[in-house]
Order: sequence, then C-alpha cells, then structure tokens
Amino acid sequence: MKRILVLVVVALLCVGIVRITSYSKNQPAAVGNAVEAPATAASPLPRQPTGYGINLSYAAFWTRERAFMNLAAGGGWNAIRGGSWSELPSNRIDPDGTVLGLQAGESVALSLSRPPRSRHGDLAIRCRYEGQGTVSGVAMVAPKVQPGRLDFTWRQDIETAFFRIDATDPANPIRHIDCREADADPKLLFDPAFVDSVRPYRAIRFMDWMQANMNRAGDWTRRTRPGSTIQAGPQGVAVEHLVALANQAKVDPWFVMPWNADAIYMENFARYVHDHLDPARTAYVEVGNEVWNLDFPAGKQALAEGQRLKLGATPDEARMRRYAQRSVEGFRIWERVFADAPKRIVRILSGQNAWIDPFMMALTYKDTAAHVDALSSAVYFGQTLFAEPPADTRDLTPLFPPLNASIASTFEAARRYKAAADARGLRYIAYEGGQHSSYSGPDKTLIPRFNRDPRMGEAYRLFLQGWDREFGDLLMLYHSTSPIGSSIHFGLAEYSGQPLAETPKRKAVLDMIAASRK
Repeated sequence: MKRILVLVVVALLCVGIVRITSYSKNQPAAVGNAVEAPATAASPLPRQPTGYGINLSYAAFWTRERAFMNLAAGGGWNAIRGGSWSELPSNRIDPDGTVLGLQAGESVALSLSRPPRSRHGDLAIRCRYEGQGTVSGVAMVAPKVQPGRLDFTWRQDIETAFFRIDATDPANPIRHIDCREADADPKLLFDPAFVDSVRPYRAIRFMDWMQANMNRAGDWTRRTRPGSTIQAGPQGVAVEHLVALANQAKVDPWFVMPWNADAIYMENFARYVHDHLDPARTAYVEVGNEVWNLDFPAGKQALAEGQRLKLGATPDEARMRRYAQRSVEGFRIWERVFADAPKRIVRILSGQNAWIDPFMMALTYKDTAAHVDALSSAVYFGQTLFAEPPADTRDLTPLFPPLNASIASTFEAARRYKAAADARGLRYIAYEGGQHSSYSGPDKTLIPRFNRDPRMGEAYRLFLQGWDREFGDLLMLYHSTSPIGSSIHFGLAEYSGQPLAETPKRKAVLDMIAASRK
C-alpha cells in the first residue's frame, strides 16, 4: 500500500507543480509594447448580466471529485511486477481502456474513484465486467468474485481501491469494467450529486476534462469514446459526455479545443455539439489553453511553429500570431457548422491578465478580431501575498487585509482587457479566477488553515461583488474540487460531498449566485 500512496502523491504533486508554474508570471520580464493595429470603430456592448461559472477539476480519481457513477471512469492502469508498481504504457491499452494482454509474472490494477463519504458508513460496491480471466482487488474489503462480477466493501477509511487483473484472455480480454454502489442504477452516467453541484453555475469549463494542457489529443480516430471504461486519459473525456453533462445540468459548456486538433477532429466535435447540445445552451469555444504560457507544451509548440512560419520579428510576436492563426482556423470551422445558428457559439481569445501586450499581438493580427466574440483573461488575486513568507504563521489575521487589497490590482489589469473588448464591441469574460496564494515556507499547515478559514469566504465575497460591480458578464472560477496541499490550493471543495460549512470559498460563491437570482 505504501507504493500505492506514493503513486497518488506523485500525481497530486505533478498537478500542483503545473498550476503553480502556470500562474506565477505576474511580474513578467520587461518587453517592448506590442504595436496595436487600430481597432475597428465599434460601440461597447451593453452591460451583460453577471454570471458565475466553474472550471471542473480533472476527471481523475485523485481529485476526489466523483463525477461518473462508474468509479473506474477516473482511473488509470498500473503494472505490478514483483510488488513494484508502475504506469502501464499506453500502447498496451486499446481506445476502450482495455488491457490487451499481460506479460509473464505481471498483474495490472485499475485505480477507482472514491465514492463520496456516506453518513451510512461503509459502502457495498459491485464491479461488472466482460471477458475471461482472473480478477481480484487491492484495498478492497471482503472481495467476492463470480463470473462477470466482483463485489466488495469500500470502507470509509480507505482512500483508493484498485480493480486488479491477474490473468486475461487476449482473445476475450477483461473489459468494460463498471464499478458502482451495488444498489445503484447500472445505466446512470453521472453521479446525481455531482450534477446537482454544478447546476447552480451558468457555465462549466472543460479545460481539465479535455486534458488541454497535455497537448496529446487532436486525432479523431484516437479520441476517447463514450463506451471507454477510462475517461481520464490523455485524450480527454468523450465529447458525448461533455454535452450530456451540460444538457443534464442545464449549463453552458466551455470547450478548450486541443491545439493539435486537425480539421476532421474540429469539425466532428463541432458537429456533435451542434446536433446534440440543447438549443437553449450556448457553446463557448477557445483553441488551446494559455498559449501565452511557455510552461505548457502548446505554448512551446506555438512558438516553434510561429518561428518556422516566420510570423513575427520577436519570439512573442511569432508565438502569439500563431495562436491567432490557429484560433481563426478553428473558429472558421465552428462558424461553418453553426452557420444556421451563429449566436449559439462564443469564440474566445485569451491572454494573461497582468501582461496584455502579447495578447494584443494575437488580437490585432490580420482579421483575428473579426472571428472573435469575447476577450478573456484569468483574474487571480493574492499572488504575491507570500512573496516574503511570514516569520510567524500561527496567527492568520494579518494575511487577510493584504489578500483583500490585492483584488484591486487584479481588476486594474483586467480593465485593459475590458477596454480592448469595448473598443471592438466584444465581450470581456474571465476564463479562470479566484485566490492564488502560493507558499513555500516550512509550515505545512498554513495553506490548509488559510483556505479553510471563514475569512477566506469573505475575501471571495469581496472579489465576486467587485467583479459584478465593475465588469459583469461571465467569471469562471478555478476550480471545483481537489485535495488541499501544503503549498497552494485552488479547489472550492476538497472532496465530493464535503459539508458546505467546511468550504468557505464554495459557500461564498453559492451565496452570491443565489443572491444574484433574487
């Protein structure tokens, strides 16, 4: 079990590192101002009604957010040899998430998402599967196996359980694994409690569900299919499920299309959305996530492509013009697919909130602005709160006045985006936002105490009220659920089913949403 815990911890640390490096560029190196082409004369749009949305966390088991009824949907395969665990190579797993065969002396184990904690105590879980082989479990209490079924008890103090395969018939392999509460409807796709948790929001952003930052998707033949056991792989969750969630929760979906999506992928994806998304819903669309951010593979790829195509005199210009070019290529396809209902899509161009100059290089490139409906940035506050770690971290009281005061500087930078949008008659919306205070000192309890403090809820209320007062329109908070760490924490909740009283950030957001609807 120690090796299991190590695997989980490593996964969490990797994500923490990605988020920290992705949003720490609040004081970029000095660069020349971007030359802005004159904006086409346009009247600012009338003030748009304020709406609050949420970025969903990854669909993976380690986020502790149970989205799918099938607990295997958020899992990943590990190879076990001689007691040693390692990630199973992707070329040994077919598109449906099936392990094609085992090597001599090898077993494989599929991690399962933890069901929400239950006031009723331990849970009876039933795993159904097809195929021939030998199955067992790891961290399962009293497992009972019969052909096509494995029953066990998920004890409340167990964080992660694994469905293990010790033998599988290559001609009829163990496949289509589905684990859920024994008394649950076997046809139910999403956990109803999860659907209820996202229903209050106006929109949900699928950046992490679509694995936009991994930069591996884009080939339609390799995409995750709705029948795939695993929905948390590098190809992202199946588009069918993205649309189904938006329709069930009655929220607008925000799709972050893969940077490498070819024309076939883009058109098939857009066509499915056109044909199956509730006509009352609006589809928000952007190409790539944070292409301005060279910590992400898409940013590096855009730079290399822009320089190869000689799109700019400087690296920033080449990269951001390539971003504009790829965005327009994608938007043209969505425009064609939605030609009969153009108002059902919102085409988005995004940039870093504190550094608008590179963004303007994209917006003013050729006819980019003519294919865009909304400009977007990430409105985080509190980024420099721990620039000098406090010597005494026992009392949190001194931290909240500067945290609250930082909201003003965040909005000051956002006004530049709003002005650029107003000059072109476009919307200004925020693709991410919320508290962003990272700490690298020795007190491992500081970030947990800081995020759980009721005064953090008050900071969110000030932030949301300020957005409503000054900007309006759509603010997408980052993010829904994740375990709390010792250096940074973005989640509004720490696990599915967490009592609202224990989540000051989430409570502040839901209170603001409720007040806005009165």
